[in-house]
Amino acid sequence: MSVMKKAKDLGKEISKTEEYMELERVSQNMQEDTEASQMIKEIQDIQQQIQFAQQSGVQPSEDQIQQFNNLKSKMDSSLTIQAYAKAQNDFSQFMQEVNSAISEGISPNTEKRNEE
Repeated sequence: MSVMKKAKDLGKEISKTEEYMELERVSQNMQEDTEASQMIKEIQDIQQQIQFAQQSGVQPSEDQIQQFNNLKSKMDSSLTIQAYAKAQNDFSQFMQEVNSAISEGISPNTEKRNEE
C-alpha cells in the first residue's frame, strides 16, 4: 500500500473521531450564529489594524485597544465561541498526538526504546 493511500485512509479515520466530529458540529453552530460570526470578523479586523500600526512603528490608538478589549469581553461570554475554541483546542491536541505517533514510526530509535 502506498504512503499516500495510507495517508488518505488516516484522514478518513480522523474524520470519524470524536474530536473531528465535535469541531465540525461547533463550526456549523458558529456559521449559524450570526452574532458570534460578526464578533469574530470584527476582532480579526481590529487585530489587523493594530498589527499594521505596530509594523508601521505606530502605537495603536486608545480607541482600537478599547474596541479590541470590548469585543474580547463579549467573545469570552459567548457560549458558541467558547465551544468553538474548546473544540479547536481539543482537535489540535489530538492532531499533535497523531503527529507524534507518525514521528515515532519514522524514527527507528524511538521504536527500539519503546520495545525495551
